Amino acid sequence: MDLRRKGERRRYERRPNYPFRDSFGEWVISNRRRLVDRRAGEISEDQEYVPSPSPSPITQPKPSRPGEKSSGGSGGSLLLHYRDAVVNLHPSDDGFLMGRNRQCDLVVPKEFVSRRHARVECRNGGFVLVDQSLNGTYLQDKTGEVRFIHQDDAPLTGSGYLSLGSPLTENADNLVYFYCRENALVT
Repeated sequence: MDLRRKGERRRYERRPNYPFRDSFGEWVISNRRRLVDRRAGEISEDQEYVPSPSPSPITQPKPSRPGEKSSGGSGGSLLLHYRDAVVNLHPSDDGFLMGRNRQCDLVVPKEFVSRRHARVECRNGGFVLVDQSLNGTYLQDKTGEVRFIHQDDAPLTGSGYLSLGSPLTENADNLVYFYCRENALVT
């Protein structure tokens, strides 16, 4: 029985030898990264839904649940990139957890990373990093300024790098790149 969660990718200890055939029989000659959209086909309020001739469950909008927060029409999102995993977070998503534990949304398997190291939440239409670890998190923004966050929170604006548990210079292989897209900035 496969114990991986839906959408989770296999982790390999070594890089594959190219070229090879994938599970569909197609030749793979280089790395193929896929963008993981956590909303899986939801239609935002500012887009118009046009039904296709053959309806599929992916293209139909999900019904809104009572009490669900709307994104307020903002098209902003946060892109997180760690090794081969790319995650696109939207303001309507629940919190996103990073850490060493397998139940985390983004697993960073290093000894200096806490089991439940940090969360990314949406507050007031923008994204905020909330550190809940013993070792802290290092945040480098696009200007190159490095901030140490320990048991505190910091807004994620623009783009930059996150280093969980150790300084960026000592953790170059395990950096999490973030990019805050339009209208997702904390005011």
